[in-house]
Formats: sequence, structure tokens, C-alpha cells
Amino acid sequence: MIPNEIAKNIDQTYKVLVEAQEQNHAIWIEYVFLSWQWWLCLFVTIIPWVIWWYYRKKRSTNRLLLGAFFIISISMFLDSFGAELGYWDYRYEVLPFLPSFLPWDLSLIPVFFLFLSQIKPHIHPMIKAISFSAIASFLGEPIFEWLGFYHSINWSSFYSFLIYIGIYLIGHYLVSSKNFEPLL
Repeated sequence: MIPNEIAKNIDQTYKVLVEAQEQNHAIWIEYVFLSWQWWLCLFVTIIPWVIWWYYRKKRSTNRLLLGAFFIISISMFLDSFGAELGYWDYRYEVLPFLPSFLPWDLSLIPVFFLFLSQIKPHIHPMIKAISFSAIASFLGEPIFEWLGFYHSINWSSFYSFLIYIGIYLIGHYLVSSKNFEPLL
């Protein structure tokens, strides 16, 4: 059982957080929703999946989607975690209710992973992981920062580079695993 004084502090902090979120939602409705930036984010969230759906390896769809689901889950978790810790911030979110950037976490990163997984499968996964990581960290993140969608506060692209290598390699293991058995 939580002592009354601690419970009051938790309640006060929660109230401040709710008020801050209400302000954030009001700003989002007034300045972000239906702006050209919002439309671009929506487009970037949907179109990569449409392109992938057309070009995917049809017989590997379920296996690839497993890898994509992992990429989405870990990306959203780490992105939310970093935003909550104040390492970065997003200015034009598709939805203001998540502290992660949906076009990046839900679309660009997993679809880029899917294309790399399907193209030239004989190339060593570490080479693909480094390529994936370098493009995401040193090209993608700076472009989104330059466009004003992403604001790095206390973060280095080199940290992202290392994290993306790990994310890619785990995703690769999931999609290339031979441990899948048919359902009976």
C-alpha cells in the first residue's frame, strides 16, 4: 500500500501530465492536423506499405510480416522511451497520442527492413544491417530534422546507428529462421 503523501505526489504529477497532454492536443488540432506536414506524414505512413505489398515475395509474406512486427514494436518502444526521457521530440505527429513518430516507426523503418531482407538474400546480414543503420541514422534522421519533423535534443546519430544494427540483425534472424513449423 502506498503511503498517503506519496499517493498525493503521484496524483499531482499525473494531473500535471494530463494538463500538458491537453495543451499538446490543442496545439496539434490548431497547427498540425491537416497541415501540409501532417498530410506528408500520413502519405509517408501509408505509401511504403502499398509499394511493399505490390513488390513483396508472396510466399514469404507471413515470415516477413513477423520481422516487420518486431521492427515496429521495438522501434515504437525505443522511440517512445527516448522521447519520454527528453532525447528528442516530434513536431508533426500523425496522431498526438503517441510519443513516437508513426511514419518512421510504423512504416519507413519496417518497410526498409523488408525490402533489404528480400533483395539479394545471399548478402551477409551484417552488411545489410550496417547499410540499414547508416541510411536510417545518417540520412533519414537528418532529413527529418531538416524538414522540422524531428528535433534532436540530447542524442547522437551514432547511438541510433548502433541500435539500428541490433534491430536489423534480430529482425533478420526472425525472418530467416528455419524453426517455423506448419500449423496442423
